[in-house]
Amino acid sequence: MRLCGKSACVALLLLSIGARAVRAQVENPAVVSGMRPANAFRPDDTAEGTASLTSSLLSLALPGAGQVREGRTRAWAYLAFEAAAWTAHLAEQAQGRRYRTRYRDFAWTNARVRTVPREDGDWAYYETMSHWMRSGAYDRDGAQAGVQPELDPTTFNGAVWALARDIYFPPGSPVSEGDPAYTRALAYYEARAYSASFLWDWSPDPGAQTEYGHLIDRSDAGFRRATIALGAVFANHLVSAADAFLTGRGPEEPPHISVRPDLTSWGTRWTARIRIPLSR
Repeated sequence: MRLCGKSACVALLLLSIGARAVRAQVENPAVVSGMRPANAFRPDDTAEGTASLTSSLLSLALPGAGQVREGRTRAWAYLAFEAAAWTAHLAEQAQGRRYRTRYRDFAWTNARVRTVPREDGDWAYYETMSHWMRSGAYDRDGAQAGVQPELDPTTFNGAVWALARDIYFPPGSPVSEGDPAYTRALAYYEARAYSASFLWDWSPDPGAQTEYGHLIDRSDAGFRRATIALGAVFANHLVSAADAFLTGRGPEEPPHISVRPDLTSWGTRWTARIRIPLSR
């Protein structure tokens, strides 16, 4: 079973509980036919169910805690996995932040039009800088009143203005600045084009833009791996809880649950496997 997130983990838990129900039906055929055998309920069933639920909740809070309560030695495997996953998450998150600082400083030094004070943009802004050589001007003629949009479509701001005209200007008809269509197009431009505080130009050194892209990639990879590690933490909690619940019910052969990382060409894939014995 491939672990794809919270929904997969919940499905794993439900599958485990469902398998227990199947096992109960196999052992008590009368239940299937709707007849309740005389010994279907035993006083110790309630205590056993309460104990297994308690162990499951303990493991949900801290993986391995329920197994410690039940005296299972694999508790330490869950605890070790928890520590390793958190360590990986924090380390990769720190790398993502470190390279984020580096690519922001690199952009300021090599491409951005200097303004005082410096303003840092959001992730989308820096990602846009890696794809566009120049931002273009925001207001191409500051001497005139209002904003005069960039006209060069090879720049980012110019491309935004070209898109705004395609959306709002009627085809083949001239539009003056006082026209409502022009007003709507200008509002579109002002909302999406980058203002004077965020302009950039890589054209003096195109190679710098390539190096900048590598820094962004390394930052993104760090944050992506941190997210994967955090997902493994949640999976460890749910799998440990399911394991504690099932083994707390006392089957003849305890179910076997394992979680392991597999390296693929797309990154790390976490896989969970469960084996639940059924009486025959």
